[in-house]
Amino acid sequence: MTAFDVRKFDYTPEEVLEAARNNRLLSAEIEFNRSCNYRCPYCYAVGKPAELPRETAEQVIRDVAKMGARKIVILGGEPLLCRDLRDYILLAESLGMASEIFTNASLIDESWAQFFFEHACRVAVKLNSLDPGIQEKLTGVPGALDRALQAIGLLQKAGLDEKRLAASSVICSANEKEVVDLWKYLRQNHIKPYLEIMTPQGRLLEHRDLEVHPHRLKEIFDEIASFDRSLGIDWDPQPPLAGAKCLRHQFSCVISASGDVMPCVGLTIKVGSVLEQSLPEILFNSNIMSRLKEFRSTIKGPCRTCEKAATCYGCRGAAYQLTGDYLASDPLCWKNCDELLFAPPLVPCDAQQLLPHRPPMTMVTRLLEVGEWSRVEAKIAPDNRFLRNGVFDPEALPEIVAQACAAITGFEEADKNLKGMLTGLRNIEVLSPVRSGDTLHVFARESGKLDDYYVVAFRLCRAADGELCARGEISICRVR
Repeated sequence: MTAFDVRKFDYTPEEVLEAARNNRLLSAEIEFNRSCNYRCPYCYAVGKPAELPRETAEQVIRDVAKMGARKIVILGGEPLLCRDLRDYILLAESLGMASEIFTNASLIDESWAQFFFEHACRVAVKLNSLDPGIQEKLTGVPGALDRALQAIGLLQKAGLDEKRLAASSVICSANEKEVVDLWKYLRQNHIKPYLEIMTPQGRLLEHRDLEVHPHRLKEIFDEIASFDRSLGIDWDPQPPLAGAKCLRHQFSCVISASGDVMPCVGLTIKVGSVLEQSLPEILFNSNIMSRLKEFRSTIKGPCRTCEKAATCYGCRGAAYQLTGDYLASDPLCWKNCDELLFAPPLVPCDAQQLLPHRPPMTMVTRLLEVGEWSRVEAKIAPDNRFLRNGVFDPEALPEIVAQACAAITGFEEADKNLKGMLTGLRNIEVLSPVRSGDTLHVFARESGKLDDYYVVAFRLCRAADGELCARGEISICRVR
């Protein structure tokens, strides 16, 4: 059995600075696969299942080791669905690296538990609630709580202690009332808590009702920190992680199952592909990675002047997903939110913050362009109320356009409280059916105005191939 060394998993501030200064890695987050048997409503990993070719995956592990990494962090999808996972862990071990696996735990049995123990792995089990109904809601699978608790029992029986066994949780509206008690439960049962704020991306864009306001997040962080201080564990609350700091761009990166290299799972800017270049070449030549390492001089807005700026730059994923600028200040930090969360964002940007609509009615997702013809993205989710046998009701297409107009107006007038009513239709042509799963681009242009009544010409195209699905005009009355 390999001796466990916690230093492979956790780093000092000095080690982080040294890694950034010398362009080295301390860890790398790798998606060997994106297939999953759960459907968490906040998951970032959407899209078609993918898997890194074995030869590429092995080369990535070797390259990560050459760059000084002490561990690989294995993400997914569900990692245990990767048929070569044991081989990848053994290869990392042979190169002097430990493995940290984030899993929904549904496939953990005695064999896996023993393997993780014998090969010095840390395992983080998805556990968002101790309420069976809430855990099911946040995983999309019946019996998810029983499976998680059973896996925790097997891992503890195999010998994983609180240095090696963690529970991965998010704070959301479904569990916010119990999340402090969940933290206490984990501490009391010798399980390392890994609690984080959600990033507005992936499936969360279809489930915005799960989001929690930053001021409420601060209350939760403060209560957890107070409890930890009673145990002699002292930390300063700051997003996006409870009990920890996120400076991962100083020493880490993500390699996705499709081979794309990104700063992190939230900051989804592709800086290269390991299917085309070596990982060291990609990281050494990336201006984005360099600017993130130099965050003290490159970060913008309140995050740059914050008293914590030496050791915190907010959540880069939240900044990017909400503003389109990976160096913008974090709008979800409670220090910034009153100034930034409802301020006019950059474009492209998340559309929800511009809309009076709420899920599940909301269909538009991003404001892409503002100009003579503005462009807004909309997605037809499988549970959309206007679907009939997988085909979107043509009579509801103007509602998508009206929501797009609301996003454009919310941006231009910086007024989220501005309401509107769809009052008329003219010259509507439906040219191609819209189906479940389609991503659409709505092109809209104001073609007439009388007081608070507006006429808007539109074209609605399928994003994948540019096919024109519908066109015409709608009239809207704006209400203040």
